[in-house]
Amino acid sequence: MNPTALFSALATVMSWGGGTICDKLAVRDLSAQGLLLLRSLVAATVISIWGGAAGLFGEIATASWVPVAWVVAGSLLSQVFGQFMYYRALKIAPASQVVPVTATYPLVTVALAILLLGEKMTGTKLLGVVCIVVGIILVSGLGRNGGL
Repeated sequence: MNPTALFSALATVMSWGGGTICDKLAVRDLSAQGLLLLRSLVAATVISIWGGAAGLFGEIATASWVPVAWVVAGSLLSQVFGQFMYYRALKIAPASQVVPVTATYPLVTVALAILLLGEKMTGTKLLGVVCIVVGIILVSGLGRNGGL
């Protein structure tokens, strides 16, 4: 992997891991809806300032409807519904159980990429899918007392 891509991916892992702890602490005193709203407002404010400084509003204003429609669909599916359900799960269950289950989203991505984008299933992808499933069982405690 390209070093910049690897650094970016590892920074994502650290950010998401730390962000989850912040979310779990916040959801103790906020509803899942309140957390989603507040987090979205903070993110929208920071991203608007950052995007404005980088001159990205012109790119958005001149974009065709196709990528805009995909962004709207992805935002509704992932940010609105997905994040809400994630916060709801965090409110009810320990983060150490919720996060491994939600981390199975690559299974959905692989399946949809094969079905909708025409990507090929390879031995490496299949091995990755098996590792994800086994990892979820081990980390989340599925099938044991205290598991989901």
